[in-house]
Amino acid sequence: MTAPTWYGRILALILAGILCPSNPRSSAAEPRTGKLRFEKHKLIESFNEGLAVADVNRDGRLDIIAGPDWFEAPTWKQHPLREVKIAEQEFFENNGDHATDLNGDGWVDVISGSWFSDKVFWYENPGQAGLAAGKKWQQRLIVTGQYSCEGSLLEDLDGDGTPEVIFNSWDKDRPLVVVRIKLGRAGRLPSFEAVEPGRPGYGHGMGVGDINGDKRPDIMVAPGWYEAPAGNWFAVKWTFHKAFDLHHLSLPCLIVDVNRDGKNDIIVGQAHGYGLWWLEQGPAAGGEITWSTHEIDKSFSQAHCLAWADLDGDGWKELITGKRWRAHRGRDPGGSEPVCLFRYVWNTSTGKFDKDVISYDEGIGTGMQIRVVDLDGDKRLDIAVAGKSGTYVLLNRGATGGSEK
Repeated sequence: MTAPTWYGRILALILAGILCPSNPRSSAAEPRTGKLRFEKHKLIESFNEGLAVADVNRDGRLDIIAGPDWFEAPTWKQHPLREVKIAEQEFFENNGDHATDLNGDGWVDVISGSWFSDKVFWYENPGQAGLAAGKKWQQRLIVTGQYSCEGSLLEDLDGDGTPEVIFNSWDKDRPLVVVRIKLGRAGRLPSFEAVEPGRPGYGHGMGVGDINGDKRPDIMVAPGWYEAPAGNWFAVKWTFHKAFDLHHLSLPCLIVDVNRDGKNDIIVGQAHGYGLWWLEQGPAAGGEITWSTHEIDKSFSQAHCLAWADLDGDGWKELITGKRWRAHRGRDPGGSEPVCLFRYVWNTSTGKFDKDVISYDEGIGTGMQIRVVDLDGDKRLDIAVAGKSGTYVLLNRGATGGSEK
């Protein structure tokens, strides 16, 4: 059921004025800023929860693509991109955006899926004249049949330089689906091939990365992981390894070397409850990798998406995540608690993560995606997030010299 535009606008005002995340339960439990200072810009308040970063107009600056609009750097001027309907009263019908040039014309296009449709589309950049005229981007079909789609990842699984679209369904019985992209050349249309590396897909949440150290990216899901085969993986099913007893995971989970022992571990968030953990890779037993679970933080809920990047410039990456507001229309545990965004820095002395506040109780949380990239060219990584509490750009201004209330 799609709500009319006027209803969506009224509800947006209600959410902003009455259900603002600062109102339900303000708390001094966390400082509002931490060891890094961020210049924070609110681009828009809407139901959109996905975004991508790319140079849309080829002026050498990175722009923000967020739902129905794109925002032009450096002033973040708003421009139309497409129509996005509202479903179930407060969800934009797109659960994430990915930017890449699909037709080889030199202008970045957008891939977008939905919770409420089985169709996944790409939107063709109209180029210099079309962008200047505010022309909507042409919608083109990628694939059908992707019901109950929680979201997607864009990763190069086979190492050919062209990424694949990897879909995650909250229905644990649906297959794991990957769409292979054959790029167009000089403006010709791309083609797409959907394949199933494994069945079933095992439900909400997944991650992509090399788990077993064979230099091939595997796919981690709630109860285990699919091992990428050698050779042409499009032609064979992937081997599944049962390893975990997890559910309602973040999208993505992170496959990274947390403790710097040369083996990749896994970081997972509880997307619709409390909890953030890392799973330490241990030695093999009976031919299977063993895992030890370590708590990172249980102070906030709905860590629906995670990012891994070096914000402080010390050469080591940190975990970045926060609260997705109104993931299930506010019905998740902790749904009325303050919106937040944190980073977690690995402490080699204690063997634990140290928590550092990026934003707390300022309306800045996450939606379905966190983008970390140098937006202003100052050699520091910045953050862009989109959620129902707003789409924000956080420009990294370096160390504060200490935390402040």
